[in-house]
Amino acid sequence: MEIKIKLYGSSKILSDKDILKIKLPNNSNIEKVRDVLTKIIFEKKLKNNLDNLPKTAAFLSAKDEVINDSYKLTDKEFISIIPPIGGG
Repeated sequence: MEIKIKLYGSSKILSDKDILKIKLPNNSNIEKVRDVLTKIIFEKKLKNNLDNLPKTAAFLSAKDEVINDSYKLTDKEFISIIPPIGGG
């Protein structure tokens, strides 16, 4: 299956577009998305910039509701990734 992820903040470095399409096995959940993003970051050598993104980002459903790691995704689903925001 394939899903689309709307990118915000620092996650925009993952793609030259505002949306990242990723392929996942059927019956995948957000935890699997985190694994795939970790691989993408490693393969694109973005580790220094986005080292903790997959572990710390929040994910939102198309209804803008926070979804947890066990949330089951469907084919063609559209979700958003919200990186943590820090300040000082």
